[in-house]
Amino acid sequence: MGTKYLEHCGKMTIKNTVSGASCVVDFKQTGYWGASNEVAGAVLSRSGDVCARIEGKWDDQIVLALDSSHLRVLWRIAPFPRQTMAYYGFTLFGITLNELTSDLEGKLPPTDSRLRPDVRALEEGNVDDAEAHKTRLEELQRDRRRRGADRTPRWFEQVGEDWRYKGGYWEARMTGWREAPVEALW
Repeated sequence: MGTKYLEHCGKMTIKNTVSGASCVVDFKQTGYWGASNEVAGAVLSRSGDVCARIEGKWDDQIVLALDSSHLRVLWRIAPFPRQTMAYYGFTLFGITLNELTSDLEGKLPPTDSRLRPDVRALEEGNVDDAEAHKTRLEELQRDRRRRGADRTPRWFEQVGEDWRYKGGYWEARMTGWREAPVEALW
């Protein structure tokens, strides 16, 4: 009920594993009367020295603070399309995320969520079929969990709190996914 909102809070560190540079971004918690969706961060060199500062709002724009009176826009939200409310308030990017275009043919792994029959049915406006497929998929997931046969990531591994790419994705793609057998997913 009521207006839905999302509030990101806390710090996120983005690290360049090649150069050693990093950026610590702080998603500020909204106060009762304060501005919402604010972010501030520092770009750090390998040695930890502050190279630059960023600030802005994650739902509007992010800028590089060159000095106290000069900013350079790094990112700005694109205008919402006219039909956005018919698409759950999504941006143009969000609206097109599930599109299957000809340039993707043969390049997506069989596990890509855009290939799920419930997603396809929903994209085509067939809500009843989408619901039936989704219910079937959820039952398959519950059954796997009951049997203790949950899936594990194929191309990523968890190292502490981080997820790291362990290889194989691009090689499997080059062979048309023959090297990545997949049991029936849907």
